[in-house]
Amino acid sequence: MMTVTAKMHFLDPAHTGGPVADLDLRTLDYEPDGRDMTEVQVMDAREHPEPGLHQSGFKLVHSPSAVSDFYDCDQVMETYYEECKATARKLTGAHTTFTYDHIIREAGSQYTGGGKTRTQVKTGTAKGGGYISSVHMDYTDNSTWDKYLEIHGARVPEQFDHVYALNFWRPLSASADDNPLAVCDARTVSIDDLQEVIVYGYGAENYSWYDIGIDTFSVSASEHQQWYYYPGMTPDDVLVFKSYDSDGVIGRTCPHASFAHPNPLGELRRSIELRVLCFC
Repeated sequence: MMTVTAKMHFLDPAHTGGPVADLDLRTLDYEPDGRDMTEVQVMDAREHPEPGLHQSGFKLVHSPSAVSDFYDCDQVMETYYEECKATARKLTGAHTTFTYDHIIREAGSQYTGGGKTRTQVKTGTAKGGGYISSVHMDYTDNSTWDKYLEIHGARVPEQFDHVYALNFWRPLSASADDNPLAVCDARTVSIDDLQEVIVYGYGAENYSWYDIGIDTFSVSASEHQQWYYYPGMTPDDVLVFKSYDSDGVIGRTCPHASFAHPNPLGELRRSIELRVLCFC
């Protein structure tokens, strides 16, 4: 594989750096307003030495799962959550980890699993389902965890030195190459590329952040950004990337988005993602 030219929705640079904006999907359908479909060069990460999770912000991990059916919500919560938390502890040295939600993505839809009701609910593109080509960062330096944990009867540990949130992205289909996930090297992101947006009503109502709101960054394209993807990922692989770092989100965590590969193989991608909150 070589570098490919990918099209993703980036925020217009004229819209960065403003006051914190709100996007409420409880009352509006999702549309990538103010975003330009921009061509960027996405490099084959396998052809470049991987700097590591704490340098570039991402790492590919070969991690076969014991889950036999990822559409079985109970099995995912009981088995996969624990697998991801164990991997997160190895990668960060965390003493306490939390995860309560997962999302399965298909073309034009998604399944929001776990969350407030420990059930699985299917939604469409109006609530952010399907493949997300809008470039974003999952959290900002203003993200907090108290309300999220309180929903599940948990609380922030009394003692910790560092906090990470890791995103675990795994193909469920035999191939993810038709709509792979692109990640940006965290070190190549500037504050000038970003606009803070609090998103309410994402996914289904069982999603833990549905009413709390997720503090995110929308991202504009810049020539200094370096984008990567991993061709040939299988269901035994998981792409782990940082979504939050208490030392600072900008320059340490990864913008990301899906893109339609210019030379598709013809297999619709299915994938599962979840985030693990780590206290070290």
